[in-house]
Amino acid sequence: MISKLAHVDPSAKIADDVKIHAFAYIDKDVEIGPGCEIMPYASIIRGTRMGRNNRVFQGAVVGADPQDFRWKGGFTYCYIGDDNTIREQVIINRGIDHEGGTRIGDKNFIMAESHIGHDSVIAGRTVLGNGVKLAGGVHVDECCILSNAVILNEGIHVGKWVFVKGGTRVSNNIPPFIIMAHNPAVYYG
Repeated sequence: MISKLAHVDPSAKIADDVKIHAFAYIDKDVEIGPGCEIMPYASIIRGTRMGRNNRVFQGAVVGADPQDFRWKGGFTYCYIGDDNTIREQVIINRGIDHEGGTRIGDKNFIMAESHIGHDSVIAGRTVLGNGVKLAGGVHVDECCILSNAVILNEGIHVGKWVFVKGGTRVSNNIPPFIIMAHNPAVYYG
């Protein structure tokens, strides 16, 4: 079902059962796999490759231009796996180079107003709370929870099964199986 009030570029590759609601925007050179649903006012921007059964909520922008001065306007990518929930006002930037790109794995839950910067990787089965901010080049391994308003500086690597408590600002890598909290951030368990 594609609403007549949605904008879908003719070059976009959309699986037959995708639901695109009124006022959604689907750019050129986008691929959206089976079972996906794009809510009103969500935007899927060029270079986005989306797998199966993803839900993108109102006001989200997937595949936005990178926010980095090194990007010179070239064609870059944003890859979204399967079974992801991308809630209201989330912004996910594409990569800054033609190779690589931003990669969101499978079964992630990305809550409202979160931002995932260029060339970041979210491996899978991860929860990003409301208002989480990931700078460019961040790598989050699988099964992590970043609670509300967590901030990760550029290039940080977060190991598997990490929990970062709300409001924590992280400026160094986090090893696996750690609870991190407070400002300045400390290992909490």
